[in-house]
Parts: sequence; structure tokens; C-alpha cells
Amino acid sequence: MKPQLSPPASAYTGRNLHGQVVGELGKRIVGGAYLAGAVLPNEEQLCQELAVSRTALREAVKVLAAKGLLESRPRIGTRVRAKELWNLLDPDILAWRCATGADAEFLRHLTELREIIEPAAASLAASSRTPEQLEAIGAALHNMENARDIGQWVEADLEFHTAILKATNNPLLMPLAAIIGSALESLLGVTARGAGDFKRGLSDHQKVYAAIESADTQSALHRMAGMLSETRALMKRVAF
Repeated sequence: MKPQLSPPASAYTGRNLHGQVVGELGKRIVGGAYLAGAVLPNEEQLCQELAVSRTALREAVKVLAAKGLLESRPRIGTRVRAKELWNLLDPDILAWRCATGADAEFLRHLTELREIIEPAAASLAASSRTPEQLEAIGAALHNMENARDIGQWVEADLEFHTAILKATNNPLLMPLAAIIGSALESLLGVTARGAGDFKRGLSDHQKVYAAIESADTQSALHRMAGMLSETRALMKRVAF
């Protein structure tokens, strides 16, 4: 029996076969099944293993090469590139990283990225958000308040942070919503479970929302920074 493809877990992959091949190979590479510097199995073997045509496999390799994961060389084959050459901010790569198990180092790096970006983003959102964008942030907060389990909480928390990034109305910051969003679920899930009471951080989110609602840029910055500081402290206890 030929192995089934794993379900796609990224923004790129869809239900089509091509997308599934990209997702499966991407997760294998990012997850360490194929180590940096290793040459992938030959086309015939991979085609048989994944039950796909050479055309579908070659197109998938092209996509992964564009993301920095692979390189093809004549007479050598397709090789996995060193991790420092990967496009680590690619939403698919982040999603595959989470799907294959986020370790403490990855979560620490993600926390650091959030601490650099999100306080300033909250400050900017306080001064530039539209009424509709404020409503979206408030709706996410409402969903957090009414979450009945960790799954609902994490989904609403992700909506909250994504809505704030979008409310900056900065075309260079807005793509970060998708980038962070593709990996943030893992981080939020770990911190929510580690907190015991998964709604422990609700009051901090309410304070961030209040600052953005009142257009208080400094308060929004400091409230978000404080909330992320609490997240880092909890993360150290749970995962680091």
C-alpha cells in the first residue's frame, strides 16, 4: 500500500495534488526527515512513494526551491539547503515548522519577533485604525471573553493580534499578519495550556483594546509590551 499524503497545513497548499506534494515535502524538510545537505531520493522513488507524476514532483521542487529549501544541481540531484538560507518568514515554512513540532528554541525566536513588532504595531493601530478595524479587534476580544475551551481561546487570540496588525494600515506591516499568524497558534496554545486558566491574559488584552479604542498610542505600546513580557515569562516556565 502506498503511503497517504499528509493533509496540507499551510497558506500555499490546497486540496489539489500539486499543493499536497509541496506540503508533504516541505514538512519533511523543515521537520528534519531530510537533513540540510542531504540529497533527496531520486525522482522515481519519490514519485512511487508519493503516488504522483514526475511533472507534479518537479513543480513542487520548483516551489520549494523558490522558498530557499532546495537546490537542484546537474549530476548531483536535488539537495536540501542549509537552514540559514531558508526563507524563514515564509508563511508556509512557519506553518510546516509548527506542524512538525515547535521546539523551545523556535518558540523563543517567535516570542522575540513578537516583542519587536507588536508593541509598535499596537501603538500605530491606536492612531491609524478605522472604526471598522476597531470593531474587528473588539469582536475578537468578545470571542476571547466567551471562549469555552482552549481551542476557541487560541483562535480568538490569534484573531485579536492579527486584527491589530491589520489596523496599522501600513502596507509593509500588514503582510506580517499572515506571517505571524501562520505560526502564532503554536505559541498561543503552549502559553494558554501553561497558564492553567487559559483566560488568565484576558485583562491584558482588554487593556490593549481600551488603549487602541482611546487612540492612546503610548499606552497601547506599553500595554502590548507588558502583555508580551508576561507571555515570555510564562513561556520560560512551560517550554524553555
